[in-house]
Amino acid sequence: MKRIMIFAVIAMLLIPIAAFAGGGNQASSGSGEIHIGSVVCSEGAFAAVGVPYGNMMRAYVDYINQAPEYRALLNGRQLRLTMYDDRGDGAAGKTYIERLIHDDRVFAMVGILGTWNVEAARNELETAGIPSVYYGTGSSAQLFEPAVGDQRYMMGVQPLYKTEGRLLYLRASTHFQNVRSIGVVYSTSDDGMSLMEGIRTQHELDTRANKPTIVYQAISSSDAASITSQIAAVQNCDVIIAAGNQIYFRAVYSAAYANSIARPKPVVTSYVNAAPTNMPAEAVNPGAAEIYTSAWVVPDELGTESAEAARRQADYAEFVRIIDWDTRYIPASEKEAYKVNGFAMSGYIAVKTFLVGIERLNASGRPLTAQNYLEAMESARIPIAIAGSVNYARGNRIGIDSMSFLKYEPPASGPAENGVLVTVDPVQNIDELIARLSR
Repeated sequence: MKRIMIFAVIAMLLIPIAAFAGGGNQASSGSGEIHIGSVVCSEGAFAAVGVPYGNMMRAYVDYINQAPEYRALLNGRQLRLTMYDDRGDGAAGKTYIERLIHDDRVFAMVGILGTWNVEAARNELETAGIPSVYYGTGSSAQLFEPAVGDQRYMMGVQPLYKTEGRLLYLRASTHFQNVRSIGVVYSTSDDGMSLMEGIRTQHELDTRANKPTIVYQAISSSDAASITSQIAAVQNCDVIIAAGNQIYFRAVYSAAYANSIARPKPVVTSYVNAAPTNMPAEAVNPGAAEIYTSAWVVPDELGTESAEAARRQADYAEFVRIIDWDTRYIPASEKEAYKVNGFAMSGYIAVKTFLVGIERLNASGRPLTAQNYLEAMESARIPIAIAGSVNYARGNRIGIDSMSFLKYEPPASGPAENGVLVTVDPVQNIDELIARLSR
């Protein structure tokens, strides 16, 4: 096990990153440039997210246009980015998305930021018929099982709660020994409900005769003292899944700690809780349950013990190199902070994901059109920078379906936030974890 870097990406459920492409008639890109567009807030309540996110996208585009290693990819063209500031307002974001499609006539949208934008412009994104790559949100607005027609042009990446729920069930079923029952305590908010739906889906897909039983308990309160009866209902389960964001996770854990039967049962939870600052105070106490979480951005996971881990390290090294190179968007005084900023990292991932389709078209010799780009993105699983992979084949639009598994290690002394998260299982996708079930 090795320690991994946990970034502010856990908060990225606020952000959607969409890649959209020019309006109805711009089915192909001109020979001189590839024009992409985005909507990112640099002012308003979410500026702390949008500023590093947008600055990294701009810096990366500039870097691509001058770096020798990208000359073959661009094939004599320039990558042009048009970005609008919606100030965190979905109505404004929708207007800008329409402008990018119909007036600016971009080839694709890349990295649209904010759940507010994806929800407000959902119809436009679903019907424009042009590539829309990477939404940084857990919103179900980008979930299609499968996508049909122009929905196929929407290609989300960031983990969706329902997809992560499937992974949480598989982790609980495969990581621990002799799991006969799993208690799922889920919040009635969107995050908890979606995680629960994913758990239920994967449990139904599990064809083993000896698969674990599931005990579901809904909670609407984040007060540990108010959910004692729900915890009592799962106290005899072998593993407890806390399906919800930070406030519900802490409530579930604290209530379980107060229950002498539930107290030692391991607790598994979402990637949104994967930070020492989110750990409950009781986690440092003797006899407290072990805590496990998912993680999707893992730049230094398991050293270089696998080709995939080496790939993620190389991605992160490029991310750092771009930050050091840039003199236009990233202030010199903030460069070190950017290197561990999850929002900056996500901006990099958005652009990097878009480039996969360009690279595949170059390799095939096919021209850059919206249809060809879509087919290239659906042709094989896509490695995601500093993360796992996503599979768009057959209209699959469930976001990234490969995550690593972390364990919280409490500090020798001091509060829970002084602990660390370590990797106990490397990045695995749904199919790989299903294969483990039969072992």
